[in-house]
Parts: sequence; structure tokens; C-alpha cells
Amino acid sequence: MKITKRQLRRIIKEEKANLLSEAGPVANANRSLGLYANMSTVDNITDGLHDLLQEVMMGAEEDGMGEEDAERASRDAAIVAVANAFQGAGILDVYHNLMRMLQR
Repeated sequence: MKITKRQLRRIIKEEKANLLSEAGPVANANRSLGLYANMSTVDNITDGLHDLLQEVMMGAEEDGMGEEDAERASRDAAIVAVANAFQGAGILDVYHNLMRMLQR
């Protein structure tokens, strides 16, 4: 049986859609990160967030906060930093969802 180029393209498109829907959002996000992002940028973001978490936690502990409260402060500061990046990019639904996380 012969198939046309059009049929082959349709079959490939359908199979790709099936694979993406089965993989789930986390797998798709990781795939996008690996395919489209500069890994140097990803490393810089990861390192920057790690530094931010440590700086806020150490500063909060130096100000007399307990370890649990200092950890919460550092986590909240990181969430605000990421939320601000989404806001700056105009992705307001994610910004609002992240800010809601802080109002537990």
C-alpha cells in the first residue's frame, strides 16, 4: 500500500500529538527546556535562585528568625522573584497564581 506525502505528514502530526499528550506537562516542559533554551541561561537562573535562597535564609537567621521561618522567607522571596519575571514578560496569569501561593 502506498501513502502520499500528505497522508504521511498527517500520520506524523497525529503521532506527535499523541506522544505529547501522553508525556504530561512536566515531561513537555523538560523537553522544551532541553530543545529551545540555552543551557547556560538555565544554569544561570538555577544558580541565581540558589544564591537568592541562601542569601535570604542567612540574612533572616542573622536577624533572629528561626530556621523554619527563615526557610519560608527565602522560599517566598524566590517565588516573588520568579513571579516578577513572569509579570515583566506579560504572562500575568502565572504571575497572579504565584502571588496567590504566598497568601496561603
